[in-house]
Amino acid sequence: MRKIILLFLLLICYSLPSQTEDHRFNVIHKGKLLGTLDATKTIIGNKISYQSHTNIEYQLLVAITIVYKYNVTYEKGILKEANAHITVRGKDKTKVRTIWTDEGYKFYSEDELEKELKMTIKHSIIQLVLEEPTGVSKIYAEEHGDFHTIKKIGEHAYLKTAPNGRESKYYYENGVLQKSDVDAGIIKFSIVRRD
Repeated sequence: MRKIILLFLLLICYSLPSQTEDHRFNVIHKGKLLGTLDATKTIIGNKISYQSHTNIEYQLLVAITIVYKYNVTYEKGILKEANAHITVRGKDKTKVRTIWTDEGYKFYSEDELEKELKMTIKHSIIQLVLEEPTGVSKIYAEEHGDFHTIKKIGEHAYLKTAPNGRESKYYYENGVLQKSDVDAGIIKFSIVRRD
């Protein structure tokens, strides 16, 4: 009987319709292609999964390769889990995880609990690549476990400001990101949609 129930539950899960959106961008610095950003949004029932993979290569004094991987899950509009893994020249720079518990969120860095957040998170930065942030004023940064402000600065244009003052701008058309100008600290670059 248990096997029949398990089989029935599996069939229900696999029969739920899913929708997937793929978005592809070039990463550009001073007119030069530095890399690519590929992002996916998948909806299955009341769960939404967001994934992004960014690969950047540039020359400072030496050749530097940076890889950003994000995997974020929402359920019923609430953040359930966020993973961010960043490597520089093949070595871990950042490996963090935000996980929902009954008491709120726990933010882990390298598997060590770093902080707890006692609120509900409905918007995070990965969504900026996949959805226009209409009506959003505060957004969670999966990589840092903190909140950035977001302000509308024009028709379908937004300014995101980090706690350290770094600003990034996002431009949308029909709810879809077309371009973003990003201040990443040591380098500023643009993310531009590929056709």
